[in-house]
Amino acid sequence: MSNDLVPKFTGALANADFEDVVSSGDYLSRFQLFGSKSDAVAEGRIPIAHYGLVKDGDITDLGPEVDAIIITWRPKAVQTGNDFAISYDVGSEIYQKIKAMSSVRDSGAMYGPEFLLWIPDAGVFTAFHMNSTTSRREAKKVRPLIGKACTFKAKLIDNNKFKWHGPVTFPCSAALTPPPENALRAEADKFLNPSEPVIEVAPDDERAQ
Repeated sequence: MSNDLVPKFTGALANADFEDVVSSGDYLSRFQLFGSKSDAVAEGRIPIAHYGLVKDGDITDLGPEVDAIIITWRPKAVQTGNDFAISYDVGSEIYQKIKAMSSVRDSGAMYGPEFLLWIPDAGVFTAFHMNSTTSRREAKKVRPLIGKACTFKAKLIDNNKFKWHGPVTFPCSAALTPPPENALRAEADKFLNPSEPVIEVAPDDERAQ
């Protein structure tokens, strides 16, 4: 016996691809390493020291080790909070202001290189903003891998005062499948020529390290 209160109606419109209709806007997900201070870890939404894709408030757990193809990079500075601002121009006043404020704890300011990645296992492009002191240092190992495959892992860092997780990267020896060339060119073009951004930004819990 059906519990339906009304009959189900079908037709061309009702048979449209629902997932496509409700899919997120035309902006990249955020690739993020979730450390011990992350609210998402505390809430049990993802295990500690796992990488995840974040979009529209949802988190896709990618695990503690992720293989990706590094496509390109751009500079990026973000001020979160009521004074939200974003800049991709290193020479601009706002970029330099955000950079200067980034060393102030809880300022909501962050800067660093942002990489466009292709995650073959997930079949998606994503952006990794390496905006903490720890991740900016590691970014020096990522840039030489542009056009190549990279493996992202996590490590626990202990400076005898604080402990936090940071990304570690290695050249990937696995045979990864690149995205279709037309999609690759389109995403790289948008990434390197950003319009007014539609993004969701979560403060980096450990950007002071």
